[in-house]
Amino acid sequence: MSLNVEPLPADYKELTGYSGYYRVDSGEYRIVYRFDADADLVEVILVGKRNDDEVYKQLKRLLG
Repeated sequence: MSLNVEPLPADYKELTGYSGYYRVDSGEYRIVYRFDADADLVEVILVGKRNDDEVYKQLKRLLG
């Protein structure tokens, strides 16, 4: 997966409650990132296993 080439791939989802933040799955991992179209910038926030909610718990701790 290359988010710098295709920042909004076909399987992306915008995160509820976090405007401008998205998630995609890559194998057994979930990638949470922010995309700023105006600056053409992708910022990876978290990467975690898909089979648990830990990535979302970490995101809540980071962003509130």
